[in-house]
Amino acid sequence: MLCGQNNKVTLSVKSWKYNDTEARNDSVAPDTVHINFQDINNVDSWSIANSFNGNLGSPLQSKLYIARQAVGDFIFTAPYYPYLDIIDNHKFYNTHTPFSSLKYLSGGTLYHRENEISFLFAANVNKKLNFGTTLDYLYSTGEYARQGTKRFTATFFGTYQGERYNATMLVAHNNLNNKENGGLVDAKYLIDPLHGYYPEKFPIRINSDAQSTYNHLQFFYAHQYSLGIMRQKRDTTDSVKFEFVPVTKFGHTLKIDNMSKRYFENTPVAGFYRQTIDPYLSKGDTAGLLNISNKISIRLAEEYNRFMKFGFAVYAENEIQRFTFRERDVLAFTDTTMYRDTVSNPLKSNTKIGAILSKEQGQGFTYQILGEIALLGYKLGDFRLNADLASRFRVWRDTISLQANGFIRSDEPSLFLQRYISNHFSWENNFSKIYRTNIGGTFSIPTRLFSAAVSIENVSNSVYFDSLALPVQHNGNVQILSFDLKQDFHLWKFALENNIVYQVSSNSEVMPLPTLALYHNLYFHDKWFKVLSVQVGVDLRYHTAYYVPEYMPATGQFFNQQEMKVGNYPVMNVYANLHLKRVRFFVKYYHINQLFMEGVYYSMPHYPIAPAILKMGLTWNFYD
Repeated sequence: MLCGQNNKVTLSVKSWKYNDTEARNDSVAPDTVHINFQDINNVDSWSIANSFNGNLGSPLQSKLYIARQAVGDFIFTAPYYPYLDIIDNHKFYNTHTPFSSLKYLSGGTLYHRENEISFLFAANVNKKLNFGTTLDYLYSTGEYARQGTKRFTATFFGTYQGERYNATMLVAHNNLNNKENGGLVDAKYLIDPLHGYYPEKFPIRINSDAQSTYNHLQFFYAHQYSLGIMRQKRDTTDSVKFEFVPVTKFGHTLKIDNMSKRYFENTPVAGFYRQTIDPYLSKGDTAGLLNISNKISIRLAEEYNRFMKFGFAVYAENEIQRFTFRERDVLAFTDTTMYRDTVSNPLKSNTKIGAILSKEQGQGFTYQILGEIALLGYKLGDFRLNADLASRFRVWRDTISLQANGFIRSDEPSLFLQRYISNHFSWENNFSKIYRTNIGGTFSIPTRLFSAAVSIENVSNSVYFDSLALPVQHNGNVQILSFDLKQDFHLWKFALENNIVYQVSSNSEVMPLPTLALYHNLYFHDKWFKVLSVQVGVDLRYHTAYYVPEYMPATGQFFNQQEMKVGNYPVMNVYANLHLKRVRFFVKYYHINQLFMEGVYYSMPHYPIAPAILKMGLTWNFYD
């Protein structure tokens, strides 16, 4: 997608995300859109309903099943995934002139502010070669005691788009740190006027210096070389030109991920954890995973065959994994028992092969069918079969878009779910493979601002964290039905955006979900003095009450509970967005309904969202 600020720079910036499955680029909008700029933060932009610790930068889990990221081999990544800048969500650029952007976000009361500053620079050396860098720093104290978070990300990226050779490179460093307060002792402090004036004074469940740190370093390099032919092509002037048409593409992808998670408490936490193995042990619980993946592929390009356009690819991928586990030796003496902690680094390897049949050219009908199976390693027998189909056509003046998708897959549970030792938790399991089937589709009319999506999934042998915050496997099936409806209305200079998500879980003790989640955004939008874009509005988020999973600080995981329902409380924000040439600015009164509405505004058990606070943000884009 292209975007610009005036005629001189129109069409100057292209941006895209890398699609590793097809080794291609998927166009996305540059961060220059001025509508709904107030939701640019990682929490509000992730999904319309989220569980988090109440502070920007804290561990997060979407309350919408369709928005949750699949748990990978390093289970500690999931709570921090929305904040990571890695190949899955990194934007690449191609620019006519150097492009840079500076963003600053701020909010909160005087001594409890959240501040985020980020910088982006991208430039083309020539038409084929681009490079850039990003820096992002977040520091948020939070409105409640011991709620502070810090986040730092830095990336260096580059792309080369030649006639025969293409390459994509990313080096990304992500560091996140959050203090652990265990949430509030009692919800009465949110609703009782005798207690409700100083949130930083509310009693918390962990008063020690407990904190968690997550680090993720990634190196990614994907490149491919094409063999092909020169084909004649006539342009609008009937002159004959020759263009290169790829026939066969040879690709290689190297991805290195070094991930680590540490929970630290300098003094033992009293009364919060069910067990503390040894209060005199080193109080740092550390886990890590180094994953090195090499993938080679051969692809028959669909551009070559004019009459039967489809592409076909085969690939083989090997991953080498080095795990970091904490081990414990028991030293038994006559009068006492002592423990000695060590670290083990087992080495694992897996190899899988796969094939892809696809048609990506054109808009009438496209598809992609992928099959993959693991042949070697502890993931032996893992497989997945994915299918995605899409069609786009016109009916009178409207454009109709139809999409269908589905998958069948079998996955070995993470080794960290099978075995884990820390000062407060330890488990030894022998879980079976998790089997999932899913079918879904989307019907949308972009010209009418309407879309409806449905998804049905069956999960066999699902693994979840029970009320004791320990992983268990459900020996049965769980079905999840999701229906996502979006409809926007425009009348004169007013607009109403609506998003309704309906969910049903066949077993709410294994997979608890809110039945209904709503997002509504009513605003006035106009251009003043021919140059100033103004958007003024109010938005609302709401979900029905249910037993929301709780957060466990020592492991960083969300675990199921049946003691406290959370929900039936709306969160309203009033805001104003201004866009003047290359500058965007917003001011928002977050959670304004807390000023006139009583209720327990927990995001999840014991963890409230922030009270009514003022937030603001600014971005300034430069095209030279």
